[in-house]
Amino acid sequence: MKDHPQFAEDLPLYAMGALDDQACPELEAHLRTCAECRRELDALRGDLAMVALSATGPQPPQRARQRLTQAIAAEPQSAPGVPPGMVVGRLRPRWLSLAPIAIALVMAITSLGLLLEVQRLKNAQETLRNALETLRQESAHDREIVAMLKDPKLQQNILVPVKHNSQQPQVKTIYVRDKGHVLLIANNLAELPSGKAYQLWLMTGEGHAMPCLTFKTDWRGHSMKLYSMDTAGVEAKGFAITVEPEEGSDTPTPPILMSSAP
Repeated sequence: MKDHPQFAEDLPLYAMGALDDQACPELEAHLRTCAECRRELDALRGDLAMVALSATGPQPPQRARQRLTQAIAAEPQSAPGVPPGMVVGRLRPRWLSLAPIAIALVMAITSLGLLLEVQRLKNAQETLRNALETLRQESAHDREIVAMLKDPKLQQNILVPVKHNSQQPQVKTIYVRDKGHVLLIANNLAELPSGKAYQLWLMTGEGHAMPCLTFKTDWRGHSMKLYSMDTAGVEAKGFAITVEPEEGSDTPTPPILMSSAP
């Protein structure tokens, strides 16, 4: 007949349902009389339930497996006289004592992966939001230009050089007084030195000029810009262009390069 340590060795197999059918009745009879083995069986079943739950998580990295294998290999051997697989003073097999460590490691790796994925999604969402805002602004800009061109109250002006230039530069303005919007289209303007820019002025009469937009041209001497004035409803007697510092000026700096009449 088996003694107590032998029954203890069969408990893990019994908890997993892998014990030989012939040994089960004898072990079950022992469990009815041994409170210590019953407590040990309950603990084994609890540990197996935790291991089963951990199996639903993502596959741990190969490094984690290697570390776990090394930790098991480095575990001290049982003391002389102690049955294999048993820890001194306890009936629980040694491999089950490592199960909580493995579960904690898997949960930590899973949590780190989830945090990285959440951050990646946040970054992608922010990039998409910025792209949509840029498209919205560009769409609003284009719609306003189309609306200005269709406005029956628009005022068109063509600015010509005060002094003749063989390149025939030209600036066209479209002004909608009720909205205070000015659309400028420039062609064949000369390239300006660094720190300088062209500035458009709205002439209100009696020599008074209101500063509008500043602009630079591309390599062809072309530019198109839409400007919204702070005050709508100002009557324009004409427009003029001067060369100013890049940040613009409050009053025109002579000479006036181009001017127009309504």
